[in-house]
Amino acid sequence: MRTPAELTVFKVQQAIGSMAIEGIRLSPKTQHVMLEIASGQVSATEVKQALIAQYKQKASA
Repeated sequence: MRTPAELTVFKVQQAIGSMAIEGIRLSPKTQHVMLEIASGQVSATEVKQALIAQYKQKASA
């Protein structure tokens, strides 16, 4: 039997594999962020806000 953490990792790996089948390749960093969101370590809203801030910063540079 799998622990909840192992099950979360498995499900994220399955999602990553499904995307790869469709030709979507994810960087290791993106894969890690997906796992953080799925495991509840960080919220999707936090990640979204950080990405928006990052791209705003690049646009104004």
